[in-house]
Amino acid sequence: MTAFKSLTRVHSWALNEKRQKLAGIDELVKKMKKDLQHLEKELETESDAAGSSIEGTIAFPAFIAAALERRRRLRHTIGELEVSVQAAREEVHAAFEEMKKYEHAGDLEARKKQEEHARREQINLDDLGTEIHRRGQASGDE
Repeated sequence: MTAFKSLTRVHSWALNEKRQKLAGIDELVKKMKKDLQHLEKELETESDAAGSSIEGTIAFPAFIAAALERRRRLRHTIGELEVSVQAAREEVHAAFEEMKKYEHAGDLEARKKQEEHARREQINLDDLGTEIHRRGQASGDE
């Protein structure tokens, strides 16, 4: 295995790890957004229920304070995670570009080797043709 193939494999592995990290953060953002939607629905449901009974009216302010704090924390966490998603995307892009460099260099090396092989083969064929021609002239002279 050539050095470029090894480097390409290493960078491909690193790229896959970065993609998995990005996918994990992305899934967490989706979960947090779903939790936020669930909380919003819960707030609507509870505010409707709080108006229908005296006990609900008494307990509702404590619930709403906790729910609003939870919503604030969820939004803050989602914001932080979205920044992390953007950073992870940049890491994936950089790792992809790095891997492509090594793939391209490996392709160039392989093409160079193939051209060198073809050049040597042509030299051998030229030598063979020259030898056949020389022998033909030598046998014609006799």
